[in-house]
Amino acid sequence: MRLWATALLFSSLGAVAAETPANSWLRHQQRSELLLKQDQMLLQHELQHADLPQPLPALYDKGFGRTEPLLPYQLEAEEARRIALNIVSFQTPSGGWSKRTNSWSAARKKGQYFGVEADYIPTFDNNATSAELSWLAMFYPLADRQLQPLIRQSVQKAIALILQAQYPNGGFAQTYPLRGGYHDAITLNDDVMVNLLTLLHQVATEPLFAFVDPVLKQQAAAQFELGVQLLLKMQLIVQGQLTVWASQYDQITLVPIKARAYELPALISSESAAVTLLLMQRVRPSDAVIKSVEAAVHWFKEKRISHSLMIRTPHGVQWRQQQTASGLWARFYDLEQQRALFVDRDGRVVRSMDELSLERQIGYGWYQSNAEAVLEYYLTWKAALIEQSIQ
Repeated sequence: MRLWATALLFSSLGAVAAETPANSWLRHQQRSELLLKQDQMLLQHELQHADLPQPLPALYDKGFGRTEPLLPYQLEAEEARRIALNIVSFQTPSGGWSKRTNSWSAARKKGQYFGVEADYIPTFDNNATSAELSWLAMFYPLADRQLQPLIRQSVQKAIALILQAQYPNGGFAQTYPLRGGYHDAITLNDDVMVNLLTLLHQVATEPLFAFVDPVLKQQAAAQFELGVQLLLKMQLIVQGQLTVWASQYDQITLVPIKARAYELPALISSESAAVTLLLMQRVRPSDAVIKSVEAAVHWFKEKRISHSLMIRTPHGVQWRQQQTASGLWARFYDLEQQRALFVDRDGRVVRSMDELSLERQIGYGWYQSNAEAVLEYYLTWKAALIEQSIQ
C-alpha cells in the first residue's frame, strides 16, 4: 500500500463517521504526534550518520509568495528540473514545507533543518506547503518520464498531509504536525484555511491535478465540503446580526481566541473577504450559503471607508482625501461594538493608529482593501442567482 494511502487510514471520513467524536479527536492527536516524531527522528538519524553536533541551518528567505522561483513553464527545462528536485528535497517526512525558507536555490543537505523557524516545520502559514505543492503540480506535465513518478509521489504526499491535518470538525490549524499554543487554533488568519480548502477543491476538480490518484481526489472533494460547513458554522453573530469571521477559533469550542499579543479575538476583514469569495466562487449556492454571503456583503458595505488614501511614511501613516481611492477596511473590529481595533505589540489596546508605537504603525497592515473584490464580484454572483431563479 502506498505511504500516503496508509496515512489516510487515520483520516478517512468513513472511519471518523464510525467513531465517537472523542475518539476521532484522539486519533487526530495521535497521528500528529507520530508524524512529528518521524520528522524529528529522521533529522537525528542524519546527524548521527553525518557526525554533526547540531543541524545545519536552512537558508532564510521571505519565501514562496514573495521571492519564489518563476513558474515551471517560464524556465528552461534543466533549470525547472533542478528547482523541482531542490523543492522535493526540503519536503519533510510528514509531507509539508516550511515558511520563510529558501527551498529552491539548492538541495537540502543531510543533517540540515527543513526550515528556519522551529515552530513552523512544516506549516501552512504564509501559503507554505500549498505553494510548493502547486509549483510541483504545474511542473509535473513538463517533467521527463524518469522524474514524473518522484514529483507525483511528492505532490500526493503533500495532499495526504493536508487531508490528515484537517480537524474532525473541518478546521485547519496553522501548522501540522501540531505544535501547541495558538498554532493549534483553527486559523483563518493569513488565509490559512481558505488556501487549504481552495487547494482541496482544485485537487478534486481541476485538470492541474489530473495525475492525482482518484482516491485522494474523492477525499479532497469530501473534506472540502466538510470545511465549508464549518465556515458557515463559524460566521459570527454580533448583537443579533450575522456578520463575518474571526482570525482564529478554539478548535473544540469554536470560540474566537487570541494569537500573538496584538492579535486579540476580533472580526477580521481581509480573511473574511477571502471566505466570502470562496463561498461565491466555489460553492453551490444553497440557502445557507446565500444567507452567509448576503450577511457578509452587508457588513462589508457598512464598514467600507471611501475616498481615503492611506500613505505610509518613515514617521507614521498619513491620510489623504481622494475620490478614486479604493475602499478600505480596518484589519480588526472588536466583537462587541464592531469598532476598528488597534493593539500594540505589548497587547495594549488603543483607539487609533496614531496611538500605536511607530514600529506597529508602519510594520503591520492595520487597514486593507481586500474586501473591495467581494463587493465587485457580488454583482456577478447576484445576477447569476437571479438568472437561476427565473429559469
